[in-house]
Parts: sequence; structure tokens; C-alpha cells
Amino acid sequence: MTNRPTTPAPAVPPEPADPGRRKVLAALAGSIALSACGGGGGGNSGGSGSGGSQPVGTIPPDRANLPRPALPDPATSGIDHVVLVTMENRSFDHLMGWVPNAETAVAGRTFKDAFGEMHAPFALATNPAYGYQACSFADPNHSYDAGRVHLANGAMNGFLLTPATSLTRGDLLPIGYFQSADLDFYRGAVTQYTVCDYYMSGILADTYPNRVYLHSGETDRLSDTLDTSSLPTIWDRLDAKNISSTYYFHDVPFTALYGTRYVGRSKLFSDFLSDAAAGTLPSFCMVDPSFGGEAQGTSNDDHPHADVRNGQVLLGQIYDALRTSPNWSRTLMIIVYDEWGGFMEHVAPPVKPVSSAEAALGNDGRLGFRVPCMLLGPRVRANYVSRYPFDPSSIHQLLAWRFGLDPLGVRASASTTFNMAYALDFTAAARTDAPAIAVTQGTFGSACSNISTATSGASGIAQLDKSQVVPNTAMSAPGGRFAELRTKADALGFPAPQ
Repeated sequence: MTNRPTTPAPAVPPEPADPGRRKVLAALAGSIALSACGGGGGGNSGGSGSGGSQPVGTIPPDRANLPRPALPDPATSGIDHVVLVTMENRSFDHLMGWVPNAETAVAGRTFKDAFGEMHAPFALATNPAYGYQACSFADPNHSYDAGRVHLANGAMNGFLLTPATSLTRGDLLPIGYFQSADLDFYRGAVTQYTVCDYYMSGILADTYPNRVYLHSGETDRLSDTLDTSSLPTIWDRLDAKNISSTYYFHDVPFTALYGTRYVGRSKLFSDFLSDAAAGTLPSFCMVDPSFGGEAQGTSNDDHPHADVRNGQVLLGQIYDALRTSPNWSRTLMIIVYDEWGGFMEHVAPPVKPVSSAEAALGNDGRLGFRVPCMLLGPRVRANYVSRYPFDPSSIHQLLAWRFGLDPLGVRASASTTFNMAYALDFTAAARTDAPAIAVTQGTFGSACSNISTATSGASGIAQLDKSQVVPNTAMSAPGGRFAELRTKADALGFPAPQ
């Protein structure tokens, strides 16, 4: 791994204005103090080229000053179809820290837990106590407030200090990592296509705020609430220009958070496979994984306690559907993760503009931690790492350039955000290959027997219920947050899973 300087351990981060969240940080203050009193070494605050005197999360000059190349005429760019796949809850260091030439963490770093003990990162799959699912350990906390504890004012060493992880001595899941041998699809894909090693999620918070960012370029919530959103979306921008678009899902349509607005464009994953085979893919589509059963480890979205090998099978299936499609020669596939999932990361994210309404919610504007991001298709370089700083608005910029869309969100300007199209290769002829990527097939892992299927609680390990993360909210419904969203979708008339 590349050696990089470390920063001093931090003081307790400032309290948010919101009194409900202040209660959560008060409960965590003792854990943060452990970090401040000699906690383990994190990465530097901004990745390569950053200096200790810069504000926390400053983008290093060698990235911030990368050129913004002239893009070709969109109509002749060789891209007519953009397919966005969004997985769940893994950080870059945790899942792709092995990628050659990518920004990786300093070797030898350690992390202090809530009991004052120091621990080094370790490989998960080969550790019999953890393996691919780690059923005996808590789902790492990835709430808005937990993110600030993990950030630790730039020291990036608070990942073991948030509940429920901090409630159990020896729970080290947040600092475990996977290796290339564990991830068939990614191992093959990184040699054939492009990794973006500085893609950060839209907000340092959990799933729903980040998925709203992917649809809307901003958020109207800081936690996983079911409130119906009235925000404009990328779907609206596409409709305004008569550009075809579809949202494909397995079991739970995230578009249900927008009420009935997108019932008509929300289709099942089987429809995606049929449309790809027929060569009738829309100009833009999102493809979401299976969310159901994620708490018990039976989803394929990569959210703990899912077996990540099932996520690799899914990504291979989507890629194969595209590379064998009549649409392939003019298709771009983008893979991102919604947020870091509470797992270790060494690069502190920067602060970017937010709307006045979002600021009123209490969002400080900080991007989420780095998450895996890959580009695949005929206009994508092989065995390449793009160093551009990207976030969800980078995807929206790419779509706006290609399809002539109006801007979406306050981060839409070129001066604020790098266009993801900058990572593509328009200097050479489009590739004519469609390399196969070998992925071991099967259904891996099983339901975690120690985690109740009746509630989001657990027997045998400490698990946080939603009411513990977000004060003054009700207990999660049986089956968890996505069961609640599926119920909402049923009431709105969305297609039922097959």
C-alpha cells in the first residue's frame, strides 16, 4: 500500500443544530473522546497530495486541478444508453482497497475501540469468525451522526466507536476488508474497464438520503424516513426533453418515495433482462438490486449481512445482459454504492453546496465517504483508474451533457462538480470487444440464524433499531425499512415482485 502522512487525533466534532440529533451525539461523546486521546492512525484528510493545514476534506490539488477536457458532440459520442446500478453500503477501502494504482490507505494503521483496545484491519473472507456475512456481528452504524464520529474531524479513526459495534467487545466488522480473490466480478472488471477511485456519495448519511441524492441531486431528509418527496428528479429532467427512461427493481421500488409520480416507469428486473435482450433499453435506466431480507443476509445488494458473492453474481448478470444486447455498442454501464455502510475509509470527504432547504434540515454539506465506482462499456478504458473527484451530481452532469438536460440541484454547475464523462475515452475509436467476466455462479450464504426475521432487532448480537439511531421515531416494522417501503409501494400501485 502507498505510504501517506497521518493527521493528529481530533477533538469532539461540533454538535448539530437539530436537538434530536444532539441527543445521539451526546451518547457518543465518550467514544469520540477515546479517539481524541490517542486513537489509531487514520488516513490523511484528503488523500494524495493533501496537506495537514488544509480544511478537513479538501480535495488535493492534483485532483482538484485536473483538466476538464472538451467533450464531443453528444449525438456522435457513441453513448445512447446509460445504465446506472446502485449497490449498498460498502466503502472503497473496505471493498476495493486492493485495486492496483488506486488511492489506498496507509499501511499499518490501527483503530481504537470503545474499550480502549487497538486493532488493525484484517481480511474478512478468510477469518472464520467473519467470513462473507459476519452474522455474529452488528451491522455497522451509518447514520448522519455516526458519519461524523467516523470522520473524527479528519483523523478517520472512529469506525469502531459507534453503536451497535461499540456495545460488544471484539466486534471489528467495520475495519474488515475484502480482497480481489473474494470478488469474482470486480477482479475481472478492473482489468477490462475503469475504476473511479474518488467517487463519494452525496451526503454523509444513510441509505434514503443518499438514494434521494441519486434521483434528485439533493435530499429532503437526513435519515431513512418514508416521507413522500416532492423534489425534482433526473426523471423529470429526462421527461422534459422527451428522453426515454426506466427504473428497474427486484422487490422494493425506491421510486415509491416520490409517491405515484413514477409508478408508470418502474418495472421489474425481469423486464430489464427482456429489454436488454430485445435491444429496447431506454436512453437512461437505473437498475436496483434486491433489498428484501438484507437484515438477515439474503439480499443481493451487498448490505450487511448479505454475502457479497451474491452481489458479484448480480453484477455479472447485469453486465452479461448488456454486453450481449444489441444496444451494447452504444451503452455505458455505471456501478456505484449508495454510501459507506459504516466501514473504514481513509479519505475525508469535502464539503459541497446544499440548497437552503437542505441546510435548514441541518445538513452541513459534507459528501459521504468514498465508495466503489466503476465504468464499463465501449467508451471506457481498460485497466484504468480515473482520479477525478466524482459524486452523484457528476452522473447528472453526464446525462445533462449527453441528452441536453436542464441542470439538477445546486451542485450541477461545472465549477462545482466534475462531469463523469471526463473519465471516458473519446480520443480513440470505440471498443468493439465485449469481454466475458468469469463469475462463480450460485446462491451463497444463508439467512443469519441469530438475527430475528420478525423485527429489526437481534438475538445474540447487538443491533440498532431505527428508533435508536433517529430519536423520536417508531420501532422499525417487521422486516425492516424496506418492508415499510414495499408496503408504501403496494398502496401506491407499484408492480409486485414475481
